[in-house]
Amino acid sequence: MSRTSIAFGRDAAPRSGPIDDAFTTLVRRPDVISFAVGAPDPALLPGELIASLAAAAIAKYGNTALQYGLTQGFPPLLEQARMLLSGRGIGCATSRLHIATGGSGALHNVCMALLGPGSVVLVETPTYGPAVKVFRSHGATVVQVECDADGVIPEALDIALAQYDAAFVYLLPTFQNPTGRTMSAARRARVAEVITWHRALVVEDDVYTDLRYRGEPLPALWSFAPDNTVYITSLSKTLAPALRIGIAVLPVDLLEPVLALKQGIDMQTSAFSQAIAAEFLGTPAGDAHLGRLVASYAVKLNTVTNALEKYFPTGFSWSEPAGGMFVWVQGPTDFDADAVLPRALAAGVAYLPGSAFFAAADAPRNAIRLSFAGVPEHRIDRGIELLAGLCA
Repeated sequence: MSRTSIAFGRDAAPRSGPIDDAFTTLVRRPDVISFAVGAPDPALLPGELIASLAAAAIAKYGNTALQYGLTQGFPPLLEQARMLLSGRGIGCATSRLHIATGGSGALHNVCMALLGPGSVVLVETPTYGPAVKVFRSHGATVVQVECDADGVIPEALDIALAQYDAAFVYLLPTFQNPTGRTMSAARRARVAEVITWHRALVVEDDVYTDLRYRGEPLPALWSFAPDNTVYITSLSKTLAPALRIGIAVLPVDLLEPVLALKQGIDMQTSAFSQAIAAEFLGTPAGDAHLGRLVASYAVKLNTVTNALEKYFPTGFSWSEPAGGMFVWVQGPTDFDADAVLPRALAAGVAYLPGSAFFAAADAPRNAIRLSFAGVPEHRIDRGIELLAGLCA
């Protein structure tokens, strides 16, 4: 029988998490080989391209790009986003789109509209840790649903939805953070059937989908249940995190409350950032930049997996994702990644322990999430070698 586990309550006060702590540590210690933070390679951030896009945006849109704008989004970017999503099989009118302040901003906007004390959110096991923190900040109870190598198990989701009146289900079907796994098309279809049967809502977090290194793209979960899905994507991983451009496709009855709440928080996402993003999506230079990014990250992923094979001791296994930024390493049940972390930092290598990605209090401690995109290629092998020695 499939099982669910539950983590109750709301933190008494917001606290930094392991990802916040990792950023702080790495600012203080730039010498550390860091597999901790899921950020793009700084060397590949397209400064010159963004400068030219900014100039083009001002030339095209004038001072409109520097003014307050529509809460829903900058109209030229809404149109470019519609075309981007159409290429992913998501055919929707711009009237259902919303430009948010990053993918995390889009998720927060949805949470403002749907969550409150006593709400329930169903998540994968494991799942993206900062999202759990957001859900709890709104007073929600977070319930883990059993998963396998193909993602959330439909039968387990069916049981959880029958047991809990969930506000929504939060899933990362493609290149999941932290495991790197991708849900098959058949599994997506079955999960969508469960969602629609229960008249539930699913939030599909799809921010890594363009970082595919092998295999063919899969249809978004949205395409199987468009009326029951909030689809969220972002340009943070493909253009620049600092621009904070998130794109959301919302059910019609959710769009109005989301926009009303966002207006009270920050009025709108920066019109200037949106104008730059519109130019990026509308130029061949944007496609060329994405091609360079994918080629570089593919090499890095290959370097990581080769180094794991070469150095890691018997008893450890790891995922081999087809894209994204993450490799999930699992050790024997008696391996404690949390306990090893201070020694790893002292040795000059950083990672995030897998326990940071579970909603339940009794999270297993024998896993490591390696984020490879931001590590210089020439330092990957040495970093894995150091880590393997500590894990042994």
